[in-house]
Amino acid sequence: MPYRNIHLHPVLRLVYFILRTLGWLGVSIFYRRRIVLGEENFRFDGPAIVITNHPSTLLDVFNPGIQVRQEMFFLANYGLFRHPVSRWLFTKLFCIPVKRREDVADGESRDNNAAFEQSFRHLEQNGVLFIAAEGTSWMNRWVREFKTGAARIAFGVEARNDWKKDVKIIPVGLSYSAPNLFRSDVVVHAGEPVYVREWSGDWQQNPEKAIETLTAELQRRVTALTVHTRDEAGELFIGRIETMLENAEPLPLQESFFRIKKIAATELDNKVLLEKTTRYFENLQKEGLTDRGLRAYTASGAGVQALTDALGIVIGLIPFAIGYTCWLLPCFLPWLLNNRLNLYIGYSSTVKILAGLITFPLALWMVYRLVSGLPGLEHSGPLAVILMIALGFFTERYAGIVRRSTERFKAWRFAAKQHEAFDQLAALRDTILMHLNIKQEEAS
Repeated sequence: MPYRNIHLHPVLRLVYFILRTLGWLGVSIFYRRRIVLGEENFRFDGPAIVITNHPSTLLDVFNPGIQVRQEMFFLANYGLFRHPVSRWLFTKLFCIPVKRREDVADGESRDNNAAFEQSFRHLEQNGVLFIAAEGTSWMNRWVREFKTGAARIAFGVEARNDWKKDVKIIPVGLSYSAPNLFRSDVVVHAGEPVYVREWSGDWQQNPEKAIETLTAELQRRVTALTVHTRDEAGELFIGRIETMLENAEPLPLQESFFRIKKIAATELDNKVLLEKTTRYFENLQKEGLTDRGLRAYTASGAGVQALTDALGIVIGLIPFAIGYTCWLLPCFLPWLLNNRLNLYIGYSSTVKILAGLITFPLALWMVYRLVSGLPGLEHSGPLAVILMIALGFFTERYAGIVRRSTERFKAWRFAAKQHEAFDQLAALRDTILMHLNIKQEEAS
C-alpha cells in the first residue's frame, strides 16, 4: 500500500535501512521479551510526530522507530552538535538540534527558531518526527510533565498551511521492566493518532491555551499507554507487587503488562496493601530471602521441582560451562565498557547494545573460523555458530535454575531453623496475593 513520505537521497535511505536493521537486531538480543501493542497505529502516512515518554535515552527512539515504516527524524539535545564532527554526523543521521535550558552555556542565548523552522519544513515535506516529550530522560516508571514542543510544531505547521497538511501525533507509551539491564522486558504501546486539525478552533481562539491543552491531552494519552506509578514510592510498591505476581502466576508479557497496569491504576492509594507489602519485603531482606525462593519452597509440588532442578543442574553443568566460557567475553566487554564510561545510568542499555553489536558477531565469527579450520570439520562452521547461539540461551536458562535452587534452599533452611517466623512470612505473602486476586476478579 503506497504512503506519503519525505523525499530522501537513496544513499541516506540505505543508511537508515542499515541503522534500522541494526536497531532491530540490537533490541532483539538485548530484551528477553519485547512486544508491540497497537501495531496498527504505527501504519500511517504523511506528516506525523511520534511522541513517547523518555525512560531509556536512545532506546526510546529505537523501540518505536523500528516499527515506523518511514524514515523518522528526531529532535536531539543541542549538546550532541557542539563539535563540528559530531554536528555533521548527527545532522546526516536524521537529527534536529534543540536547545534545552540545561544545554545552554553561560552567556549563550536559547534560540530554537532554527529547530522549529527545520521541523516545519520536514513535516511540510510529509516527513515524520520523533519527540521524547518529557525533554529529559528519567529512568522511572512514571510519566513526567510534557514539554510543549510537539504541540507548538504541529500547530505551527498546520497554521501556516491553512490546516490542510493533515499532521497527526502518534502517542506511544514505553514500559521497561528494567531500562538498564540486559535481558529485561519492554512493552511498546502505540495509541490512536491525534489529528491536529481538529484543534484548529482552539488555536484560533487562543494559541497559547491551545498548546497547553493539547500538550496535557498528549501527556494523558501517553500515560494511559504505560505502567504509571506516579512517584518513587509508587514505583517501589508496584515493582514489589509485580515481583510477587510474576513468581506466583507468571503470564505472557502482554497479559502481565495489563495486569500490573490495572493494579497501578487501582492500588497505589491502598495504604493497607502498601504496609503489608513493605513489611513483607523488609522481612525478606532482613532474613536474606527472596520472594522467588519462598514461592519455590512453598509451591505445590515443590519437592519434585527441587529434584528436577537438581538433576538439571548436574546434567547441564558441562554444556553450561562451555556456553558460559564462549559467551563470557562478548557479554562482559559491553558491561565493562559501560562501567568505564561512567555515564548516566539511563545510557547503559544504549552502550551495551552498541557494544554488543560488535562483540556478539565477532564472537560468532571467531567460532566459525576456529571450527572451520579444524581438520575434518571444514564445513561445520555454520553448525558451530547455531550451536553457540543455542548454548547462549541454555546458559541463561541454566543460570536461572541455579538462582531459583539457591533461593529455595535458603527458604528451606530458614523454615527449618525458625518455623514459626517462616509461617508468618508465608501467611503474609498469601494475604497480599489473595487481596490482589480478589481485586482482579472484581474488576474483570
